[in-house]
Amino acid sequence: METYSIPLTYLRGNRFSTQMNAVFDYSHLPRPLHSVAYIVDGCADFFCGNKQIEVCAGDVIYVPKGCRYTSVWRGDPATTFFSCHFDLVPFGEPIGNRVYGLQKIETCAHLQPLFSEVVQKEHDSFSSLYAVGSFLQLLSALFPRMAYERALTINDRIVEAVRYIESHYDSPLRVPELASLCHISPSYFYECFKREMGMSPIEYKNKMIIRHAERSLVDHPDTSIEELSERLGFESSIYFRRLFKATTGKTPREYRKTVSGMM
Repeated sequence: METYSIPLTYLRGNRFSTQMNAVFDYSHLPRPLHSVAYIVDGCADFFCGNKQIEVCAGDVIYVPKGCRYTSVWRGDPATTFFSCHFDLVPFGEPIGNRVYGLQKIETCAHLQPLFSEVVQKEHDSFSSLYAVGSFLQLLSALFPRMAYERALTINDRIVEAVRYIESHYDSPLRVPELASLCHISPSYFYECFKREMGMSPIEYKNKMIIRHAERSLVDHPDTSIEELSERLGFESSIYFRRLFKATTGKTPREYRKTVSGMM
């Protein structure tokens, strides 16, 4: 019997309606999650660099994590769409060593029922499992149809350390322990990590913490900045605010106000 791993680490689905000419500008605010949206009614234009993509009813738009873009929504009187925000295990399938850019997947009307199941309003454990199952079906239908490029691979020597930091961002980080996971000396590990990732292990950990904070600010709008800071292991909410702004360009409060579940 073959074994399979579930790649999904985060999922949030919503149904939205936007007014005619609504504009969402994320050109200076990279998105913290991958997103796919199914257009039910109306149209929208996505602008990313020199690329412009128009999506209309029956189309799906994929926005990769880290993408900077602007979207303009054109509906009469509104554009309605299902939006799913998600994240996957680092280096796992179906992303693997592939880079999927901002793109449209056409003629997806047959997938509307799956999107509807993902954005259902029930929140008990069984309905959540059902939503995850429906979303994994969506991924299996969408990714084979999407264009991609080969990504630069990370040195195998540090992959285990990167995975560990990704999944233990809220734990104390010690370079000797990370080096031990990779079976190399601490000094050589540090050199390899900084060369491959473009930053030190602690800088990468801080990046993961802020990514998680971005999600929490949206998912838990009633949680205070002080409480969130404490949950993430910061002794000072002042330092958390400073690190958050240095990473995102906005304070936590500004980020929460700016970023909704919208595309």
